[in-house]
Amino acid sequence: MQENEVVEAFTELAPRYERVVDNELQKFWGWSYQGFIQFLIEHTPIYDGELLLDIATGTGVIPRAVMQTNPNCKIIGIDITQAMLSHGKQKMGNGFFGKKVFLNTGDAMHMPYSSFSFDLVLCGLATHHMQVDQLTSEIYRILKDGGRFSLGDVGGSKLWRKPIINFFIKILAYLYFLFTENKDRARAEASAVSNVYTAEDWKKILSDGGFTEIEITLLKSKKFWVPDPLLIQAIKIQEPKEKVNDDY
Repeated sequence: MQENEVVEAFTELAPRYERVVDNELQKFWGWSYQGFIQFLIEHTPIYDGELLLDIATGTGVIPRAVMQTNPNCKIIGIDITQAMLSHGKQKMGNGFFGKKVFLNTGDAMHMPYSSFSFDLVLCGLATHHMQVDQLTSEIYRILKDGGRFSLGDVGGSKLWRKPIINFFIKILAYLYFLFTENKDRARAEASAVSNVYTAEDWKKILSDGGFTEIEITLLKSKKFWVPDPLLIQAIKIQEPKEKVNDDY
């Protein structure tokens, strides 16, 4: 996926992002945007004093929701689109921004954070815009031993992996967003189709990446032909300590 396609699409979308996404989720899944994010947070254990990272934080919906129920943690939001973060800062106000919540511009494929930094990584409605194997590798790197990863996003069906079906869905996605949004959004969403995975795909990707205790929940969508969204949680395996040689 071309990075500039995503940046261009979401720069234009930033001022109305939350309203547009809410409308799209209601139309296809029967979920409100706030309801979906709240479900993700309510089903993600968060403890006092933890350091969290929200990947593709956008306008800061997840950090704002986290602070409502878990004000004793700190959360960093990273997003590749500066315009989204600018609107997020405006919505955040001075209550938490710069004190408990910090927003950074950056690429989730090459995150500017040290290894073993975060207790929990969250990601909502964004992994389909990324190279998932590279993303999960970076998440594994920055998580502490025993750290958790929790995400909510669109799921795919096995039929989507067939080349002809995948191509057809890309065309439909492009046409839908071309008529409801614009050319930049159409390109970004059509490109994202190839990064939509089934629950089985996700389990293999995370397992191969070193994660354990992988739990995947299917959330029912409103339309029978729309794949169910997924809630996925996993834990980074504790790195084994080097065995001390007592022979000498």
